[in-house]
Amino acid sequence: MNKQLKIQLSLNILFLCLAEIIGMMLFSLPWMRIAWLVVINGIGACFFIWQLITLEKNQEEIIEWVNENAESSIKQVLDTMPVGIVRFNKKTKKKIWMNPFAEYIITSNNEIISKREIRQFINQDKINNHFWIIGNKKYYFYLYEQEGLIYFFDVTNEQNLKEKLIKNQSALGVISVDNYDDITEKMDEKEMANLNSYLTSKITDWLKSQYAFSRKLTSEKYIFIAQYAHLKKMIEKKFDLLDKVRNGSNSDIGKTITLSIGVSYGAGDMYSLGVAANNNLEIALVRGGDQAVVKEDLEMARPMYFGGISNSIVKRTRVRTRAMAMALKGIMQEAEEIYVMGHEFPDMDVIGSSIGIAYIARLYDIAVYVVLDRKKLILDVERCLKEIEQVPTMAKLIISPQKAISQHKENSLLVMVDHSNPLLTINTELYEIFKKVVVIDHHRRGAEFPKNPLLSYIESAASSVSELVTELIQYQSVRVEQLSRLEATLLLAGIIVDTKSFMIRTTSRTFDAASFLRVLGADSEKVQALFANDLSIYLKINEIVENSKFIKEDIIVAVGEAEKVYDSLTIAKAADTLLSMAGIKASFVISKREEEIISISARSKGKINVQLIMEKMGGGGHFDNAAAQLHRVTLQEVEDKLFKVIDENIDEIYNADE
Repeated sequence: MNKQLKIQLSLNILFLCLAEIIGMMLFSLPWMRIAWLVVINGIGACFFIWQLITLEKNQEEIIEWVNENAESSIKQVLDTMPVGIVRFNKKTKKKIWMNPFAEYIITSNNEIISKREIRQFINQDKINNHFWIIGNKKYYFYLYEQEGLIYFFDVTNEQNLKEKLIKNQSALGVISVDNYDDITEKMDEKEMANLNSYLTSKITDWLKSQYAFSRKLTSEKYIFIAQYAHLKKMIEKKFDLLDKVRNGSNSDIGKTITLSIGVSYGAGDMYSLGVAANNNLEIALVRGGDQAVVKEDLEMARPMYFGGISNSIVKRTRVRTRAMAMALKGIMQEAEEIYVMGHEFPDMDVIGSSIGIAYIARLYDIAVYVVLDRKKLILDVERCLKEIEQVPTMAKLIISPQKAISQHKENSLLVMVDHSNPLLTINTELYEIFKKVVVIDHHRRGAEFPKNPLLSYIESAASSVSELVTELIQYQSVRVEQLSRLEATLLLAGIIVDTKSFMIRTTSRTFDAASFLRVLGADSEKVQALFANDLSIYLKINEIVENSKFIKEDIIVAVGEAEKVYDSLTIAKAADTLLSMAGIKASFVISKREEEIISISARSKGKINVQLIMEKMGGGGHFDNAAAQLHRVTLQEVEDKLFKVIDENIDEIYNADE
């Protein structure tokens, strides 16, 4: 009951009460009083009913009036507001209706929203990031598929302002000369002056042409600042400064000089940009130099790589190795226990380097374990484990990932060997529970990398991790016991398998490490026995080689049979076999590794950068030895993608030093 009705009812009752009192006072006879009460109450009831009907009618008129005005207002809003509305049939996706604003925007620009385009809206094919450009305007779309509605707003000014702010973002870069010390080692002062003048001229002239402000920090390092709009042009040119210096220096001064560049950009302060730029430069260096690494100063941003078409520059020094050995010692001594883990389907380099790290931990009386998944082993490693199991003290080092997960402690340390990508590790669940991580690797560092490792020792110019670990052993200040003969043999096996018996990626440091191991009793005959081919593997290799074809006259690819699964050892040896053929500079083997996993093994004689190709395929590795794994694809799809990647990057994959 509303307020107005309550008031009227109260007044009626008051009037009736007064009338009844007056009647009782005027009339003395009882029947007259009764008649008066009947008449007065009848009149009051009729009057009340009339008021109730009148009020209800008024309310209906008000509601009707409100509805009419609301419909009129909504129609006016839909017709005049600067928001486009398109209604479509939820089943057929056919356009039903557009408001005048949408009709004006679309028809005035000769656009027609068709049934097919509505489906494209829903599938997000037409709208890139929910934007649709009509004429010279940009509109932001909201799709409500359940209601069959599409709304769009004009955000041209906002987007133009956003693009302007992005273009004006700061970019900070650091340029380093990779091999400056090696080139200037035997130069006199005049030659060094000419070299410095040449480098300064080449670098500053290029940066000036890109509208970047630069300064020389040292003889081998430069810094520059630019806007993102100009950095974008550098990216579009793929930092052709790398090519200009590498190619020009050989003809101008008779020495091949390469550069490494680290760049960071974003809306942050200059300090954070500077730190990020130095980190990106470090990534370029550990990947082998002669390349640029560009990354936005955001935690989730992925780096972009340019260059890297020449083989890795050896920058490893014995001083750096000694420093790494001392740093590793300090980290180990603070750990309660140590776990060593390699990549999935570990090879002999993983086994050798893991045993080497276990030896270093044993020197400092620290509990250590080598994590292996016995369900995922290649034949060479299975033979190796049989040798290890004959030595009780070494056999107890090997544990499964499940056991490591159950027994690890809060202060445990994980040492990742022969890989730096957490996605490639033997067991990702085990990796994720460790707060302390050390990385020792010889592959070029990729986008996926442990966050804040305690120590990162990555030398892409090294032959193997076994070589790096052997050098770390040599620089341990405490050696209460020597490497056993089997431990030395396993480290030597790791070096031999990654150098193809000292045929590739071999430096004087490699031979020094091998010589050290031989002095300690490393058995080369046992190494050869571990690598010996079984007849079944030999037949599988021939089976793959038979199904090969040329991509280019010096690049060959082989594809395994669709219904067969091949292990990594067979795939790798098939790629090596193809590479040994006359005129072949690079080989690729594609085969099924597991259900829903296709593996690619790539090899090169040092003239073609297979690592760059495998990175484009989602993998990585070395300039002349790389691999990739693709999930939920067919052999034919991988083969087609490989052909396309090689064709698109054909000018970049050939070594500039060829």
